[in-house]
Parts: sequence; structure tokens; C-alpha cells
Amino acid sequence: MCGFAGFINFQDDQHPQHDWAYLTQMGQPLRRRGPDDEQVVNSPPLWLIYRRLSIIDVPGGEQPIWNENQTMCVVVNGEIYNHIELRSQLREHHDFRTQSDAEIVLHLYEERGFEALTALNGMFAIALWDKQRQQLFLARDRLGIKPLYYTQVGSQLIFASTLASLLTHPNTPWHPQFQDLTNLSATTSYVRGIHRLAGGHYLLFDAHTQTVTPKCYWNLADYLVTEPIPDSRTPSDYIQDYRELFVDSVTKRLMSDVPVAASLSGGLDSGVIVAISRQIQPDLHCFSISDDDTRQNGDIDAAEQLCQQLHLPFHPLWFDAETFLDQLDFSLETFEYFIGLIDAPKLHLEWIYKHELYRYAKTLMPDLKVMLLGQGADEFAGGYSKAEDKTTQTWQDYTSELIQKEQQNLQLKEPTGLDDGSFIFDYTLKSYPSGCTPFQKEMLMGIYSLQDYNLWHEDRSSMSQSIEARVPFLDHRLVEYLAAIPPQHHPTLFWNKTIIRQMAQAWLPHSFINRQKSHATEPKLYNQMKQKIVQRIFPAFKQKYLDNPGQLLIDIEPETLLEWFEQSSHQQTYIIACEQLLNGMKMAVFKHICYQRNSPVNGEYLYRQSPLEFTG
Repeated sequence: MCGFAGFINFQDDQHPQHDWAYLTQMGQPLRRRGPDDEQVVNSPPLWLIYRRLSIIDVPGGEQPIWNENQTMCVVVNGEIYNHIELRSQLREHHDFRTQSDAEIVLHLYEERGFEALTALNGMFAIALWDKQRQQLFLARDRLGIKPLYYTQVGSQLIFASTLASLLTHPNTPWHPQFQDLTNLSATTSYVRGIHRLAGGHYLLFDAHTQTVTPKCYWNLADYLVTEPIPDSRTPSDYIQDYRELFVDSVTKRLMSDVPVAASLSGGLDSGVIVAISRQIQPDLHCFSISDDDTRQNGDIDAAEQLCQQLHLPFHPLWFDAETFLDQLDFSLETFEYFIGLIDAPKLHLEWIYKHELYRYAKTLMPDLKVMLLGQGADEFAGGYSKAEDKTTQTWQDYTSELIQKEQQNLQLKEPTGLDDGSFIFDYTLKSYPSGCTPFQKEMLMGIYSLQDYNLWHEDRSSMSQSIEARVPFLDHRLVEYLAAIPPQHHPTLFWNKTIIRQMAQAWLPHSFINRQKSHATEPKLYNQMKQKIVQRIFPAFKQKYLDNPGQLLIDIEPETLLEWFEQSSHQQTYIIACEQLLNGMKMAVFKHICYQRNSPVNGEYLYRQSPLEFTG
């Protein structure tokens, strides 16, 4: 795990002192992603800076890694879990200089070019420089777990692990593109002219073409079986094969030379990860969010009971809705910090909670660098087909609901402006493969929703505390396997996430497996917390952004924001008013951060040293 940034210019301006300054600036926002080491490459036309979080080959895995004749180097943000197996598959002899998982990327690319990506099992963002061909190769893992941004300005390509790092370069565009808030996208950065490289894509930038055209090397749609086919396999056969793949996935994600812990929600997904991990790492520390909702729905009790049965250290962190903001000393500066951290004009209460969970874990275990998560199971295994708040009782009910939702989404119209602060979210794709079932469309949507929400915030929340988040359910082999299950088996295997519940019987007690899925936080608590945040920080926001001419850089009138603030204190109007006001404030802060470029929001007081308390 790490962070990297750089730029390449095939028409160098002959001012290396400026390039050094730009590179230094780009490295500053990456400090928490890579607190253990910093290395630079000044090999014009390439300038590259790398910040390392040492996890594999701690003493010898320094990056960038060069090949034997110093013609090619690589930096990798993430992990290649099958790097040991891949070493034995290389066709040619290579002198490995490290035990790092990143080095396999270099030698595979020497032999196979971009096709090396299809051999990698892991989460990664890659930057590889071919000095002889004068080519820069950028790539991102299949599911888009690790971030990578880029922009082209003339003959110059600028790239970085985070938007904040990219923005520090003076040639980077900075004007926000707020209309991207109204749809789901794997490529938007919310800044005009800056792009995220989508999961499953790579690009080449070279001296000859000087053009950027991302190319897809992996698409889940290629694995879908859209028509019922003759199949002698039973549901039990699929469950058994999935179980074997999943055990291998969890085992691979325990690969580490430093401490590993787990985020345990009390739900099925994180529970089965912990149970399998226990067999390999018997002292696995488990961290859970404890609040009124997780106590009421039984999640925190289930998590505690599981840890007791498995004899694992359990750390429930108490979030008191009445005192939480006071404990954080939540201010306008805190709000600005989170917008800057998330790299977007977005912020959800769940993200703040997860940030503080990672912060507490780092406070309790200063050497902790890896955390296992249960993300990604629901999107591909039917996790949203049945829940306590849903009326669906059968698979047919669920598919009918999906069809109805798609029809409603297609009827939505994008907003014509931002003057009312509202957003209409279009969670539909432009096209689907022929014959897709409603559930298979949801699978494909999961690729985008994960990159837009769960994976987006988990990467940034964990890395804010120099912790790498790993997601066993998003091993691409598991996702491909689920996509390839013929439709006739869907009602049996995917209703109420049966394939995972049945798989988990090998490790979890019956009472845990059959707990119904519930939402971690009720809307009422979210709304009340939003109201408290608004009342707490808007006066300072007004002083900084409304009372100073030129500071409010968005197309919402100050009078409108003031009106929403007034409405936010009334019982009948506070929910909508708070939502509108927070949207406006997020956009204003985001645009201000983009405009400031190399003035990152200070958040050192939110690093380690958690003010929250253990509830055990």
C-alpha cells in the first residue's frame, strides 16, 4: 500500500527546479498513504514521487523497482496476492532484487505487456515507465479498489493516487463539475478535465502519440450466463466451489509482514471472514461500531458473541449520538478536512464513523497496517434481495422490484441547475448485454456503485490512518464465478444471499448465519446528526464563505443558503433543509479546496489519538 504521483512531459520546459518543486508539492498530500518512506524518480521526461506503507518485505521492498538493465521501473499502490505463484510462471530468467509483491508486475510486463494484468490477483494501481520506448503505462485493478487519477494538458500527462495530490500541480485543471453528482460513474473526479481511470482499465502514454485512450482489459459482462443452459451441477456443487474459492481469497488477504485486524459489523459477511481468518491468525483483533442502532438490531451483541466463541480480542467502539460531535470537536475545519480527504463534494455520516473506527484501531494498535472488510458480498450474491425493511417475500417479488426501479430511474430527468441544491441520482447504465436478467443488471451496477461509494470512502477513510483495507469478497475470481451461475439457479442461490449463508455453515453457528440483514444506522439518527452538524458549523461557514466577497464560488445565492439554515431549525422542514444546505456547503468547500490547490486542509488533530471510548 502506498501513494504515488508524477507527471510526464515530452516537451520539457527546461526548468527542472520547477519540476522538483511541483513533485515535492504532489507528495505532501500522500504522507498518510505512505508514512514509512519516500522515493523520487527524476528521469525526464518522467518525474515521479512514491510514498510507501511497508507491509510486504518491510526492509527490502523499497519502490520504485527497476529491472536488471535499468530500462524500466514500476510503482504499485496495493497488493498482488499471488506474486509468489507468478514467479514460477515467468518464461524468462529474472534477477529479483526484492521479496516485494510489486516486483512481479515489472517482470510480467517485460514478458507480456498489458496482458500481464490478467494474471494478477489483487488490488492495485500501477505506474510503469518504459525508458527505452518512452512509454508510461497506468493500470487499475478489475474492481477499482485502489484509486488512480490523471489529466492531460497538451503534451503533459499528470497522474496521482489522490485528487488532492493531482491538484497541487499548477497545470492541473481545477474547475468542479458538479453535474456529475447526479449520476453514477466510474470515471468522474468531479473536476472538469480530470479523470479517474476506471476499474479494469489501463492506458499508455508515449512520445509518439501523446494521446490518452483508456482501454478495458476486464469486464464482468463477459462472464455473465444470460440464458438457462443444460447444467448437471446442483446448487450444492456451486456452494462448495464458492466455499473453496473464498477460503483461498481470505488466506491470500492475510498475506502480511505486519499486524492484520478485521472490521466486524456483526453481520454475515464480516463474520465469515473473521471465522476463516481465525484458523490462520488466532489472535486477530476485531473492531466494531457500537451505537444505539447496532445495540437495538443485535449487531453488536452478535459480534461480541462470535469473538467470544472464537476466542478473539474484541474492541467495540461506542458512538454516542448526543456527544459524538463534541468528542470530535467537530468544526468547520473538520468538515473541510473530510471533504478534502474524500476527494469529492460528498460526505456521509457512515464515512465519519468509519474514519473514527480506523482512527481508534490505530490508537489502540499503533503498528496496525491492514484491516479486513466484508465489502462487496451484497452486490453480487443477492444481499439486497431480502432485509428487515423490505416487503419482498420471494425471488419473483425481488426481480419485479428491480424492474420497477429501473423503469422509474429511466423516467427521471436530470436537474437543470443547482439553484435548489437538490440532486436526482440516476443509477442506471446506458446499455446491458443482450438477455440480461434484472438481477444480472444489478450485478453490473454493483461494479459502478462500489467504485462510487463503498470502495471510494473505505480507501480514503482507512488510508487517513495509514491502514490498508482489504476486501476478500472482491477477489475477481469470486465475482466472475457468481456472474457465471446460470439463471435457473438464481432463485435458489441468490435469494437472501443463500450461497454465502450456506457456505458459511462450515465456520459459523446457525444463529449467526440466519440473522436477518439490517441497516446499521436508521434514517432518523442520520437526519438528527445532519441537523446538529448544520447548527454547529454554519455560523463559521457563513463568516468564511458568505461574508467575504469572492469566497462563495458556487451558483447558489447566499440568501438561499441562509433561508435553508433558518428552515433547518424547524421540525417540519429540517430534514430537506439540512440536506440542501449540506449539499451547498459541500460544493462550496470542494470548490474552495480545488481553487487553493497546494493548501491542503490541516487534519493532523484527526490522526491517531482517538477521543472515543472502548465499550467492553
